[in-house]
Amino acid sequence: MLVSIVVTVETDTDTLLPRNVGRAHYAAALQRLQTVNPGLVAAIHERDGPKPLTCSDILNGRGNRDGTRLEPGMPYYLRVTGLTDNVSQALLEALVEKPPDAIELLHHPLRVTGATANAAEHGWAGSTTYETLAARQMLPGRSIPKQVTMQFASPTAFKQAGRQMPMPLPDLVFGSLVERWNRFSPLALSPEMRRFGAEMLAVTRYRLQSRPVAQKNGALRIGGVGTATYRALGGDRYWLATMQMLAEFARYSGVGVQTATGMGQARRLEEN
Repeated sequence: MLVSIVVTVETDTDTLLPRNVGRAHYAAALQRLQTVNPGLVAAIHERDGPKPLTCSDILNGRGNRDGTRLEPGMPYYLRVTGLTDNVSQALLEALVEKPPDAIELLHHPLRVTGATANAAEHGWAGSTTYETLAARQMLPGRSIPKQVTMQFASPTAFKQAGRQMPMPLPDLVFGSLVERWNRFSPLALSPEMRRFGAEMLAVTRYRLQSRPVAQKNGALRIGGVGTATYRALGGDRYWLATMQMLAEFARYSGVGVQTATGMGQARRLEEN
């Protein structure tokens, strides 16, 4: 099961938070999971590689170099996703079925006024399964588009040959997604999707800007924010279906590095 939960919060006083609070949100999410499944939290801590959940920054926060200012009476949105059955079920219990009164970010309590996993209630919410995502694209007779547009709503970066890459190049985006799919899904996909991205996908349009994210050691990691359109120059039905399926999966999995702490929040956009 895959789930994307959007939590609505408000502040009772004017509040200035740091520009990036993804790491604080991750800590708050684990603290909340601790109340329903302590063993699961320990397993998440011990897992190497990508975590089976993602936590966003404030989705509609308006930050500048001084930080992100929250105003009383305004709704703000935090998002957390689960990539496995046990994590998704625990998140639903901890945040939707038994929502907390408040979420504390860096000693600032934010009052919780709602939480949903219903896509009809918020554009970033949703729930599905790996099997449903696969069936939607792999069923015979369905026409599969050769193009997909992705929105990168928070700074998105990748590790490439020992260096940081802030550009969402096709092989990096779809290589990241297929690796995450194969790590958590019961349905395996060909890891050659990364090579397909490098050899057969072109960026046809983009609107991106670089944005820094502060690290624990005081350094900055640069990521790209905006949209990019990828078009297949060839490939059979399997590769086109996999491209579209992974683009839908990005809503839950995130893309690139540090997705558990706010980076790489991404989703597929419907073509006009």
